[in-house]
Amino acid sequence: RLRPIMVHRAIFGSIERFFGILVESTAGDMPLWLAPVQLRLLPVTDQAQEWCRDLAKRARKMGLRVEVDRGSERLAKQIRNAEQARIPIMAVVGEAEMGSDTLAVRSRKAGDLGSLPVDNVLTLLQAASEQAIEMQEVDGFEMPPPKVVEAAVEQEE
Repeated sequence: RLRPIMVHRAIFGSIERFFGILVESTAGDMPLWLAPVQLRLLPVTDQAQEWCRDLAKRARKMGLRVEVDRGSERLAKQIRNAEQARIPIMAVVGEAEMGSDTLAVRSRKAGDLGSLPVDNVLTLLQAASEQAIEMQEVDGFEMPPPKVVEAAVEQEE
């Protein structure tokens, strides 16, 4: 009579199963604190490309996971690519943003968050990552007033 023997070696088996379940249950849309890339910078011009690289270095020193989009596609395509890659936060950088040291921030879940100072964005992302919450849930986060809505209300009156 023969007895079957199975050799099984899975040191990280439970971790692999956990991540498999996590990826399947979230459809790859990881929460901000767990996402492989937390922020993608979308430069509009070549000057903005260099500015974004410097900003990415600064953000990485704070422990954030940041990418700079190096593509030459139109802005709409860059945003779509970032959304398809399930990047939680995107920031558009053009001449106006560089001049005012702000970022035009867009959340994958909440949509357009408006123009926010760079330091505030980095601090909010760092706090959200450390507390394992979304950026909008950080104490002290305030949505900037929507200028488009205010202008539309004024025109109706």
